[in-house]
Amino acid sequence: MENLRNDIPARQSRDENKRLLRARDRNYGAAKITQGVIVTVSVLLPIFGVLAAPRAPEVRPYVALAGLVLLLLETALIDRVQKDRLKRGAKLQEQFDTEVFSLPWNRFVAGAQVEPEDLRALSAKPLSEKRENEFATWYEPCIGRLPLHLGRLVGQRTNISYDARVRRKYGGQLLLWIIVFGVALLFTGLAMGLTFPELLTALLVPFMPVLTWALKERLQHANTANSLANLGSEWDKIWTKALGGADATTVTADSRALQDAIYQHRERSPLVFDWVYRRLRAANEDEAHHAAVDLCNRAEQGLDGGRA
Repeated sequence: MENLRNDIPARQSRDENKRLLRARDRNYGAAKITQGVIVTVSVLLPIFGVLAAPRAPEVRPYVALAGLVLLLLETALIDRVQKDRLKRGAKLQEQFDTEVFSLPWNRFVAGAQVEPEDLRALSAKPLSEKRENEFATWYEPCIGRLPLHLGRLVGQRTNISYDARVRRKYGGQLLLWIIVFGVALLFTGLAMGLTFPELLTALLVPFMPVLTWALKERLQHANTANSLANLGSEWDKIWTKALGGADATTVTADSRALQDAIYQHRERSPLVFDWVYRRLRAANEDEAHHAAVDLCNRAEQGLDGGRA
């Protein structure tokens, strides 16, 4: 049995902490369903407009109007609801991290914790057995071999690097997919003999909601990637200081400041669909596992060398 120097592996397995992750998953799941419905409708509108225009020209103005209504609805109402869900999800993850990493809650940055009633409503029903089992090993067990101030840092780096890899792969392709989709619809409309005014009402206006969403998402993912790069640089500085012999109190204070930045990043980060995570999960989790083990091994070697 491994000689554990901190209780992070045990703390993340506690029922109360797994409930936080379950509530987080269900909260983000609702946000992703809403986003999925909006994107699906946004994609179907221009398709319907192009295909229906030659057969039923009288529907073109209604398709264009539907596109404008959807765009206004997303901007005025849905965007606000989604931001509230993102904030709640960031708080739930922050509650989990502060409990597992033994960090104090920073009310000045994160505000009040999620209400117990909301937590209960989101966590009452279990998720799939596979997902529930993943909660017990949210952070790599090897970090338990390090002193708390070092194990905590390895866990924080996992949060930063895992998210960065997903967003680099997803954000860079998102806008390209939408542009290819739009160009394909344009050539379809031209092949069907639609004139420019017909393309304007049947394709361009209905296409605006999904194009606007893709442009906004691309910008947000780019900003998120830059934020993660900055967080990674700050983590490197703290890690170097910690391995250089900084005392645990100093490193813990630095970790708390880093955790504040991680929370603020989560609160602003755009959603990534679950199917993207599933598609990238095997490779990302393998990379995250080996990176964590490598960091733990190097930290242990440094500790052993310092005692020699």
